[in-house]
Amino acid sequence: MENLSIGNELKDSYSITEKWVTNGINWLTDIDEFYKERAIIEREYATKLRELTKRHFDKKAKNSSRLSVGDEPQITPGSLESASVVLWNEVLTQTEAIAKERDHFALEISNKICSNLDKLQVKLNKIARHIATINEFLDLEKKATEDDVSKAKKNYDALCQGTENARQKTEKSAGDKYLRRLEEKEVEMNIGKNNYLIRISVANRLKDKYYFQDLPELLDYFQDLNESRVGILNKLLKNASIIERNSNDKVKEHLHEIDSTIEQNNPKLDTAMYIKHNAVAWKEPQDFYFIPCDFWHDDESLIIKEPELTDLKKRLNVSLNGYAVSKESTLSAKQKLEEVSQKRKASDDSLTLKFDMALDDALTLLQKFMREDSARVKNEVEIEIIQNFAGDQDLSYVEVKKEKKRTSAGKATAIYPYEATGNDEISMAQGEDLDVVEEDDGSGWTMVRLTQSGKQGLAPTSYLEINKNYDGNKKKGPSVAPKRGAKRVQYVEALYDYTADEDNELSIVAGDRIVLIQEDTDGSGWTEGELNGARGLFPTSYVKKI
Repeated sequence: MENLSIGNELKDSYSITEKWVTNGINWLTDIDEFYKERAIIEREYATKLRELTKRHFDKKAKNSSRLSVGDEPQITPGSLESASVVLWNEVLTQTEAIAKERDHFALEISNKICSNLDKLQVKLNKIARHIATINEFLDLEKKATEDDVSKAKKNYDALCQGTENARQKTEKSAGDKYLRRLEEKEVEMNIGKNNYLIRISVANRLKDKYYFQDLPELLDYFQDLNESRVGILNKLLKNASIIERNSNDKVKEHLHEIDSTIEQNNPKLDTAMYIKHNAVAWKEPQDFYFIPCDFWHDDESLIIKEPELTDLKKRLNVSLNGYAVSKESTLSAKQKLEEVSQKRKASDDSLTLKFDMALDDALTLLQKFMREDSARVKNEVEIEIIQNFAGDQDLSYVEVKKEKKRTSAGKATAIYPYEATGNDEISMAQGEDLDVVEEDDGSGWTMVRLTQSGKQGLAPTSYLEINKNYDGNKKKGPSVAPKRGAKRVQYVEALYDYTADEDNELSIVAGDRIVLIQEDTDGSGWTEGELNGARGLFPTSYVKKI
């Protein structure tokens, strides 16, 4: 019986177990009320005490089933009652027998029993709320995981639809543009598929963790809380019995009967009866699985060709780093949890009103462990599925970053007056002093700031006289003011190497500074640029704006 576990025996039973435990905690109100009223009634002689015990016999009869087997048992208990309810029944019975002898110990009952029952109920409710908070966290995490799968599925379907649309266009027109668009859409679809499959794997692993690890842990803590309640209640009831024996030797015979019943009330007995009457044939929820598009026939394999492989490499790199951190955190949290749990079980405080301190600490560590372990599982699953599908392919990934060059500054003087014609330009008077904010990048315009007013904007480089600190080797603007409204040249910096596969593409090397010709405004995933006099397309994700 020592190995009884609600978490192992009653799968997915948080709701009914919470109600059962709450019933036990709320039941303390009845017991507390009993002793408070009893202290008063003791002074009003046996008649009042007999009336009180009768009322509580009725309450016990009304709540017996809920206290013994919960609100929604699978098997009705009939006349059977839990060990705690049986004990309570014995207390009431013996109380009736000794009603006339209870007046002189009423004060001790109030001070030593009722007060502690109030404290016990407060502490039990605090722990129950802590457990409920953790369950809310688990429910939110479970729903978020399910939502991730649903979103990944919707995204994948949308990408499939986009690919199908592109394919239909190629049937109508065999131009290279449409063929390239189809290839681009297929890549996007494959990446979406990979994400969908990974989400499914993560969701399945977290589902198993939720139903076979996290939820059983919480249920066992509910069990621990309930058994602590029963054990402490046993002690309080026994103390009440001792007070009665000391106050009147005439009722010793009756009180020994109560003691005998208390000694038989092993906290595990209530748990055993509850499990027996609530056991059901539980079926594990079905695993998530890959659902291909109705019109795009596909399997559940990850796409491991380039450029999809690069995305997987990047994802694997992030998961490996995250796994190392989460694994260490998980092991640390688990070790601390085990230490606290062992210390708590070995402590004499487990059956005192100090029981909640260690239990609260253990629950805090348990929540941390669950959170860290979930992160570990997510990373572990991503690593497993990517490595398994990639086989012996090189999965190393290095992200190249290049420090951005700082622009030089200097002084300038307006040699001609200029009137701004655009919001990004600035008006200046002849002879006005200016600060150079950003030098001419070849567009014929210089970013300047008026020294006096602090206003900033573009001015024609040919209208300015740059002081000697200005780098004369820089590319100079035209000898006359450029056409008003002309756009400044924009650049992008290559983050990764890319080798052109077609004539209209551009090969780039990480660190290259590329002139931006056409941004990826249509969401195709391709950007047009110019490098060393050559123009072409390259992946948008391989560059960043500078």
